[in-house]
Amino acid sequence: MSWIHKLYNTYQNCRSEVGITGSDEKTPLLPIAHSTQNAQIEVILNGGGNFLRAKMLEKEEAVTIIPVTEDSATRSGTKPPPHPLCDKLQYVAGDYSNYVEKKNGEEFYKKYMEQLENWCDSPYCNNKVKAVLTYLQKKTLISDLIEQKVLVGDSNGTLSKVKLGAGNQSDAFIRFKVEISGEDESAVWLDKDVYNSYIKYYLSLQQDVKLCYVQGDKIPCSEKHPAKVRNTGDKAKLISANDATGFTYRGRFVDKDQVVSVGYETSQKSHNALRWLIDKQGYKNGDQVVVAWGTKNQTIPEILEDTQGGIFGEEEMAIVSTEKEFAKRLNKAIAGYGCDLDTKAEIVIMGLDAATTGRLSITYYRELDGTDFLNRIKHWHSTCIWQHSYKTVPDGLDEKGKEKFKVISFIGAPSPKDIATIGFGSPRENSKTQKKQLELKDTLLKATIERLLPCIIDGAKLPYDLVNLAVNRASSPVSMEKWEWEKALTITCALVRKYKYDKFKEVWEMALDENQKDRSYIFGRLLAIAQEIEEYALYTTNEKRATNAERLMHQFKLHPYKTWGILTDKLRPYIIRLGAKGADLTELMTGVNSMIPYEEFISQKKLDDSYILGYYCQRQVFIEEKKKRIEESAKKKLEKIN
Repeated sequence: MSWIHKLYNTYQNCRSEVGITGSDEKTPLLPIAHSTQNAQIEVILNGGGNFLRAKMLEKEEAVTIIPVTEDSATRSGTKPPPHPLCDKLQYVAGDYSNYVEKKNGEEFYKKYMEQLENWCDSPYCNNKVKAVLTYLQKKTLISDLIEQKVLVGDSNGTLSKVKLGAGNQSDAFIRFKVEISGEDESAVWLDKDVYNSYIKYYLSLQQDVKLCYVQGDKIPCSEKHPAKVRNTGDKAKLISANDATGFTYRGRFVDKDQVVSVGYETSQKSHNALRWLIDKQGYKNGDQVVVAWGTKNQTIPEILEDTQGGIFGEEEMAIVSTEKEFAKRLNKAIAGYGCDLDTKAEIVIMGLDAATTGRLSITYYRELDGTDFLNRIKHWHSTCIWQHSYKTVPDGLDEKGKEKFKVISFIGAPSPKDIATIGFGSPRENSKTQKKQLELKDTLLKATIERLLPCIIDGAKLPYDLVNLAVNRASSPVSMEKWEWEKALTITCALVRKYKYDKFKEVWEMALDENQKDRSYIFGRLLAIAQEIEEYALYTTNEKRATNAERLMHQFKLHPYKTWGILTDKLRPYIIRLGAKGADLTELMTGVNSMIPYEEFISQKKLDDSYILGYYCQRQVFIEEKKKRIEESAKKKLEKIN
């Protein structure tokens, strides 16, 4: 039950956040015995319970905090129990049966009013709640709303079947404002006095006192624990034992009370804290959720983002060009987080997923102190790094007012989602099997995230099958779009570098190492030189197609000696076409080739994954030379103009 205890402590430490709603539609940290609901209509009353006006609500202002009972929070069926204050028309409107033909329509109103009257008759009554009761006793709500033209009636004197949001207007959810002179807050769903009034009243009704396994005290306990953990439509529960006829607890316990008992207030605070944290800073992939937090609401790095987004922050776009600069910036960023996290800080990482509609499982759970957590995050981001050029960031607006984006280059670790996408690929557009591909991709992404979490948090070694998948994908450039392959290439380099560090404690540089004697690395350099010769020759004649080096890349990895013979035969006409440039590249190719001992050169052994590092580094040298030539050419043109 450690997770409940940590969430309970988090709630207690963040009580100042309770009930605070923003314009970003995020779930607020809810008071206990409260939930959220999207309202469609707002009714404004005065302190005497008289109707003033009403209005329709826009989608962005619809989220409403409402008091609930244990039964109403999970209500379902043909006769669902009422909420204590804000609810649907059929509960709050005494004249509902006059406008809507519904069996037992008055029964809903009667049960709602009994519940509201009990609250108002208690020592914990609130003036705003009394005003709502006074007004609803008049049974004029629907007629008032029709008069205000908020609801629409038809010629038969009933409510027309006009759509209101996702449902009919007869199913509209109503919330209240009570304007009382001298009081600043009129919205009952934002008034902390109303929260406290209901909480005290509802807790006074709790009679089932048992030992709370979390608090260690005998307090009112609950058997019905909250759902809506991951989103408002989530029916899965973390704690549930209502299957008395199945095998949920039978065979181990006589009844569910022998399993565990949790205090009502403890359960409410824990689940509300988790729901708030997930919506505020959790990673979501379908049913899968991963969330990390400090129990005192400290700022911590995002664990499933790449280095640029998770550590440095998207707004900080100062790009580093060397590993030395990257190390300095990473140390500075980690130290910044450390200012808010002392050695006693408690960091919790939790993964959640649902195997069935009603059962939510904890798939990953760790508790770390602040320093240990930051050291582990730093280790991941300093060992699984390469230089990438696939990230896009906002770049103002275009002429039509639409948001523009630009691609940036950054050094760092890729995100687990990008690693999974590169390893397993993306569904092809317009594919007949695209739906199945999307489902498969979603399943594989979940599994990959779960496998990478221990690598990031626990320092576990990178699984080789993921590295091998990425290497094979990067070795097939003709199967992807140019941008997708470039992304696959740099992410693969990061994974290979990480794997070699984890297993052999080898540190491979991102810059070209001309003294590297590794057979595979040198063969990778040769492949890049062969590609450059053909690419340059095609450029001189404005041809645009894949080179032989790109088409034969996968075969080259499996059979380097044989494939290299094929490539060199195909290169001869291109070398002749390039003249002096071709001679320079041939000389470079010969020099690199001579670094491989003859026995290793003719070996039938396939290339190690380090070939992709040699290929990238040599290719990057050519790319930088090309950029330099373009810059010099542009400079000369500018000088001529001036």
